[in-house]
Amino acid sequence: MYRVLYRKYRPTVFADVIGQPQVTDTLRNEVRSGRLAHAYLFTGSRGTGKTTCSKILSKAVNCLSPVDGDPCGECEICRGIDDGSIMDVVEIDAASNNGVDDIRMLREEADFTPANAKYRVYIIDEVHMLSIGAFNALLKTLEEPPAHVIFILATTEVHKLPATIMSRCQRFDFHRIPPGDIASRLEYVCAQEGCTIDREAALLIAGIADGAMRDSLSLLDQAMGRSEHITEETVRKTAGLADKSSLIAICDCILDKNPAGAIDLIDELHRSSKDMARLCEELVEHFRAMMLIRTMKQPESVLVMSEDDLKKTREQASKLQLSFIISAIDKLQSSYDRMLHGVNRRIEMEMTIVHLCSGERSSDLSLLIQRVEMLESTLARLMADPLAVRPVTSARPASNATLPQQKPPSSDEMKKLRENAVPMEQWPEVLEEIAKSSKAVSTGFEGSTAYISGKFVLVDSDRDICFELLRKQQNRERMKAAIFKVTGKSYSLGRYSYPDEKKTDDALSQLASELKAAGIPVSGE
Repeated sequence: MYRVLYRKYRPTVFADVIGQPQVTDTLRNEVRSGRLAHAYLFTGSRGTGKTTCSKILSKAVNCLSPVDGDPCGECEICRGIDDGSIMDVVEIDAASNNGVDDIRMLREEADFTPANAKYRVYIIDEVHMLSIGAFNALLKTLEEPPAHVIFILATTEVHKLPATIMSRCQRFDFHRIPPGDIASRLEYVCAQEGCTIDREAALLIAGIADGAMRDSLSLLDQAMGRSEHITEETVRKTAGLADKSSLIAICDCILDKNPAGAIDLIDELHRSSKDMARLCEELVEHFRAMMLIRTMKQPESVLVMSEDDLKKTREQASKLQLSFIISAIDKLQSSYDRMLHGVNRRIEMEMTIVHLCSGERSSDLSLLIQRVEMLESTLARLMADPLAVRPVTSARPASNATLPQQKPPSSDEMKKLRENAVPMEQWPEVLEEIAKSSKAVSTGFEGSTAYISGKFVLVDSDRDICFELLRKQQNRERMKAAIFKVTGKSYSLGRYSYPDEKKTDDALSQLASELKAAGIPVSGE
């Protein structure tokens, strides 16, 4: 009878266990030195080697000819444990044997000395499924076990175990296996089975399995049934995944705000029997990849994808704001949750994509982002100039009170400022930054220019509305914050020229033009 790959290639010694050196090295040393605990607790996600290490440990402590802490695999004890003829090693599924009576029976058996082996080993899988009564029945035995008994408890949900149980065990945490390690193991298995696999396909399997070697081998088993040469496309068809180009195409529609094109793509995937919940999950992963690209210097250390896919994803990420990417992930995850609760999955998927194509963000998330940006701006100004941020009084002037007018600088002061002033090239960027928080204020400054002179930014405009806006403390602080965000420097605000000066300048210019037209020389030419 054909043996599935995850059983056929299950490790038989600690050295063959992939990606868990923090566990295997310690267990091998304990067996070699004879310093064995009476109870072990193996925790970690599915398919990471808990049951495998339990079986290796049960053979290693009973092996007649151990090799450097590993079982020899050849003696009658090792062979008997493998074929199930040695009754001193017992595997118990706590999911179906979780009552008090089951544990009481175990306690009674534990009192008997081993029939063939040195130790009676009890492997209790998914131990978190035991009832409270069963845990209480097991507790006394764990606390004072017979010298010939070893307990190995395995669980994927360690938080459900009582603290009294965990405190009596030697705990080992199994990590998710790195994608590269899984891919290398899959390549080795394929070589042994007489088939070939592309590296991208092996990495894709590792990504789908989420760090579980057993799941990876199961998916490889299915893919080998399709083809002797396993490509990325073979894996996608086997796992029921959308083609990567489809995910990128849907995201392109979101970038282009093209809901019709996105709906056509969803319809095509639906007609090809693509599950909409799975598609939503894959889109979440795609946006997560863009989020990591925007926030990490080397995202390829975390992302599992080909170089070509990474390049395309980088291009898309560069065109989207991080706040929109985060909002899209939030929206897609909410949509996925609703799909699992019985709503029409296709309609839900279409609604979500249309919403994303509109470019709108969740209102709550948008407000939160706006508040964070304001706090960051205030903190930056405070660090640059502690006196720049002053508390604003909440008192309002009386209804007949007038706001203080800004006193024009003297002519000598204005002349000195103008002599040192240079045009501020970033002024349009400052106005764009202001528009993010107040479109009205930004509109009021349309057509204006600005100059930098020392620690001053001098604003120049023919429109009085500009300076009416700057009379308000809130608008002045908003302007200073925008200037700081664009330039990285703190400036005081001033006016480049005043109406009377402009009139005088205009009159002098007009007189000079008339004299020049009449042929009368003008001083300074």
